Amino acid sequence: MAWPMAFDYDFRIRIQAPRPTVFERLLRIEHLARWFCGWARIEPRVGGSFKFGGETCILLPEGRGWETTIDEGETLRRFAFAWSIRGASTRVSYELEDAEGSATILRARHTGVPIRDSTCGSIQDAWRTCLGNLKAISEGRSDGPRPDHSPVPSKELRLALLIEASQERVFGALTDPAQVGRWATGGVPESNAIVEPRAGGVFSMGWAGGPDRILEFDPTRRLALRWPTKTGGLRVTLDLEPKASGTAVYLVSTGYGEHEAAAVLRDRGRWSELLMNLRNFVEGGDAGFMDPYGAQVHER
Repeated sequence: MAWPMAFDYDFRIRIQAPRPTVFERLLRIEHLARWFCGWARIEPRVGGSFKFGGETCILLPEGRGWETTIDEGETLRRFAFAWSIRGASTRVSYELEDAEGSATILRARHTGVPIRDSTCGSIQDAWRTCLGNLKAISEGRSDGPRPDHSPVPSKELRLALLIEASQERVFGALTDPAQVGRWATGGVPESNAIVEPRAGGVFSMGWAGGPDRILEFDPTRRLALRWPTKTGGLRVTLDLEPKASGTAVYLVSTGYGEHEAAAVLRDRGRWSELLMNLRNFVEGGDAGFMDPYGAQVHER
């Protein structure tokens, strides 16, 4: 008899804020709505109820919202709750420890998850996007992209975000291999990033299967990349535009076939977390994740 698959997710992220600050962001409803869900009601104690929902959850609620209780906790250090997903009893836990320089290392685990993908892309990318937002708001910055469950077009992906930095600084992070290797992996490169800053030049984010060539290179304004796929290839264009409060980044990915909505959905989730990493790196100096991307999910 074949047993159903389940996946365990395990993330460690460095946050440049004291442990009490991060713990508060994990529990207060006004903060939860900026990184974890659309709305929440919570009694912050062991045995307390925890209800949450909205269209920015990692998974859309089965009904109005999710209802559970906090089943384990220690003030300022850890807490956990069960989360029933499609009939499976999953569990989310957070553990915090002090790090050098008044920083905090947060370990977030979500175990027993019966699916690897949802209507916003992969569960892993959704968690990384959420935790990237937690890092940003804990460090006193604004939140960024959130999990997106809206229907996707079949042939094109569009995303946008604002980074509070100069156009030159953002373009440098996109084209300097030392910087690309730090944000494009979330903090732990699998191999060295490569950027030959010219049209036709080699481009590698430091992991297998990503963009491989620069198609267009307009300093401080535009970077267009080729991303080979099994069905041909994508063109990923990043346009930068100065704003009063920083730089707007507009991403457009084209080249999908008529029946590749699933690929657009997957890439929307992946690029959302990549752009969140870019934003955290440029604004805060560190994307934050402490383990390789491939080591953050395990199949039972």
